[in-house]
Amino acid sequence: MGMGMGMGMGMGMGMGMGMGMGMGMGMGMAFGATPPELGLRPLTLQFDLGPNSDPSFPDRSLPTAAWQGRIGPWDPDVLSLLFLTEFIEECGPDWKTIDLTGQSPDLLGWQSSKANYLTFINAEIHHIQQLMQFDRERYMTEIIFQHDNAPGYWVSMLDINSRAHFKTLVVINLAVRIGQIVAAYYKKSYNRPRPSFVCPGLLPAFGPPAHASFPSGHSLQSWLMSLFLAEVLPDYQNELDWLARRVAFNRERAGVHYPSDTAAGEFIARACVDLIKTPSRCPNIMKLFAEAKSEWALSITPTTNEPFPAFPPAAPA
Repeated sequence: MGMGMGMGMGMGMGMGMGMGMGMGMGMGMAFGATPPELGLRPLTLQFDLGPNSDPSFPDRSLPTAAWQGRIGPWDPDVLSLLFLTEFIEECGPDWKTIDLTGQSPDLLGWQSSKANYLTFINAEIHHIQQLMQFDRERYMTEIIFQHDNAPGYWVSMLDINSRAHFKTLVVINLAVRIGQIVAAYYKKSYNRPRPSFVCPGLLPAFGPPAHASFPSGHSLQSWLMSLFLAEVLPDYQNELDWLARRVAFNRERAGVHYPSDTAAGEFIARACVDLIKTPSRCPNIMKLFAEAKSEWALSITPTTNEPFPAFPPAAPA
């Protein structure tokens, strides 16, 4: 009699470019755009087996008035796509021709056409090595979470909820979507290798993501979210800038981006916002910002914060 025993172990990891969300607030990036609260609920099909048995399932149609015209609630990410088309059409082709030359700090000193490009690259690599040794472990938890779920930090900081701030969620999703498209375009245009391809000893804890390094998509998307939300909530400008800067810098701590990637992401994001704010260029997006601002004004009034005034009644004196 013989007995054999074997054990195999495999690990796979795939890292995509975008930021995604699934937080129970109707904000997600799946093709079907099904919010988490409407997700899978397994139910076994049963048949009526005779008298006194459990019924199978309700099979009558509702009266027409109960369902006609019922669609939503719309998913904020799906609605953001309607505004995305305005950006693509009305801000194009200018969003494809943002000039990165001659900026301070230098965004393109890493290109091989530059006289001192190796000195530039080595200085950036040294910076990332320092972050690897002194910062990476401390920040790893948030680095990993922010890889795919960074928008949750904006939602949490602002205490956003889907009922009171629905259009704000559309604004956030729009920033993510615009950032994905613009970042992909410039990544393909500049085709910069990742830091760990230049210096394998950086050993990023994941990835690096399977696309070019420049510009940082997380930086571009983070700054778009903060700049968009500053149009909605100008009093939060300082906090929004801080959060965009932190999320973007964490990508350097992770070892997957150079400092010039981060700076280019912010620069391109600001250029895109300038295009959107050009008079009469993107009126629907500007209207969305205004409507989101209005919903914040409404959400802090006593009537919306107190759904049942004077209930329960006060005890008799």
